[in-house]
Amino acid sequence: MHYTAEQLKAKRQRGEGQTDWHMSQEEAIQRRHADPEAPLPSPGWEDTMTVEFPEPKEQITLRLDKDVLAWFRTRGKGYQTLINAVLRSYYEHERLHTDRHESR
Repeated sequence: MHYTAEQLKAKRQRGEGQTDWHMSQEEAIQRRHADPEAPLPSPGWEDTMTVEFPEPKEQITLRLDKDVLAWFRTRGKGYQTLINAVLRSYYEHERLHTDRHESR
């Protein structure tokens, strides 16, 4: 599921999407097992699980239009991460679009 920055901001303001930090691990497991819609993991999934850390970001100098930068800055802390997310979304879309046309 994907959300726009505005949708995420609205969810945060409504208090949605917050982790139940006060919930114990045991309670979380009980809730998961009681949920009839929760998918069951494949047997042995623990043996094939990997954790991948994201590549470190590369620091660059980037020239942006003043109004564009001002708009991102109004989003508050994490605006640079938001800029990266917007660029990544565009990149993924274009990559998919380009790959589709190149495979013909």
